[in-house]
Amino acid sequence: MKDYEATPAYAIPECAPFLLENSGTECCLCIHGFTGCPALFMPLGETLFALGYSVSAPLLPGHGTSPEDLSGVSELEWFRAAARELESLLGRYGTVHLVGLSLGGAIASWLAAEYANNAGLGRLVLLSPGFGLAEKKFYSVDYEASQDMLIPLPRRPSRGDGMDASRYGYPAMSLKSVGQLILATERAKSSLGSIRARAMALYTSADAVADPEECAKAIAAIPSMARVHRYEGGEHNLLLGPDRADVIGRIMTFLAFRA
Repeated sequence: MKDYEATPAYAIPECAPFLLENSGTECCLCIHGFTGCPALFMPLGETLFALGYSVSAPLLPGHGTSPEDLSGVSELEWFRAAARELESLLGRYGTVHLVGLSLGGAIASWLAAEYANNAGLGRLVLLSPGFGLAEKKFYSVDYEASQDMLIPLPRRPSRGDGMDASRYGYPAMSLKSVGQLILATERAKSSLGSIRARAMALYTSADAVADPEECAKAIAAIPSMARVHRYEGGEHNLLLGPDRADVIGRIMTFLAFRA
């Protein structure tokens, strides 16, 4: 029996991947987080598009349908799906920048390491990157032996204040998929030393989802890290929180200036 509000995510068009194609040679690959969807990137995507960038925001496997679908997806499937999209974009654009939020930040980091020698890879932008979970109880779970279950997630009520995209994410998460999320964070952390793309990281000390201390350690391990900013408040999803205008501004500045 489901103990979460069963609004079917697949019935919401905003859960679909989107591609905003511009006439320029630069594209931003935006990778969403765990239980999220591409809609969270729409305000950023529209701003990028207005400045001449093309924007691709794919949907990760197991997302955009129903929470139960996450339980059968491995962490490698998330990485491989993002890699396929990056390969496609590299074949069509001169430069592809990586922008990742939460789990998407871990995936973007791994991609930056895997494609470090590709001349078409541009810059790396990490937003509240998922390099460790703030809730430590999930590290003591035996995911192989545990029975799967759906864990309800808080849903923000619709307020018409520009942050309603948060409602397009899942209202619950599969326990089994949390185990895969942990594996994904470990895979990403093991690749950080190979990153060569000029990078920027934005995170918050108030993050209750991604451990801020683990985030800071991971950021320090990236040799090409150029800019880091830590917010002292707000929420995990920096694109929806009170600092979202500042976050978008910092991303624009970082991508626009080559220094």
